[in-house]
Amino acid sequence: MIEFDEHESQHPGIDLTPMIDVVFLLLIFFLLTSVYAKPMMPLNLPEAQSAVVSADPPVTIAIESDGTVHVNNQTATLQELHGVLSKLYSATETKDLNLMSDKSVPFGKVVEVLDLAKQAGVENISVITEKKK
Repeated sequence: MIEFDEHESQHPGIDLTPMIDVVFLLLIFFLLTSVYAKPMMPLNLPEAQSAVVSADPPVTIAIESDGTVHVNNQTATLQELHGVLSKLYSATETKDLNLMSDKSVPFGKVVEVLDLAKQAGVENISVITEKKK
């Protein structure tokens, strides 16, 4: 009688390829979503006990500690601010604005920006602060 060798299957172990594919897809997903997250200026915001989270209006003004003004992350001078805001608000019905200012910005600069915003037609201004701990 002829004896055949039993075929021993060589099991290489767990196939990691699908797991690596999923990890790379998750990595790509989180990288892309972080890019499209609302960018924030690196400001040292003042703190307030009454700080609340609300829906973001389409226009945000940020004033950095050196006095640089940004409208929706686009740098604008005080002379350009009225024109930029007028143009933005001419296309929308809501006249809401978020104002972020660094703690070290002189109050006169903030008032000047607020005045220009009011002249451009802004009706509701929200001052963004951090929640006091």
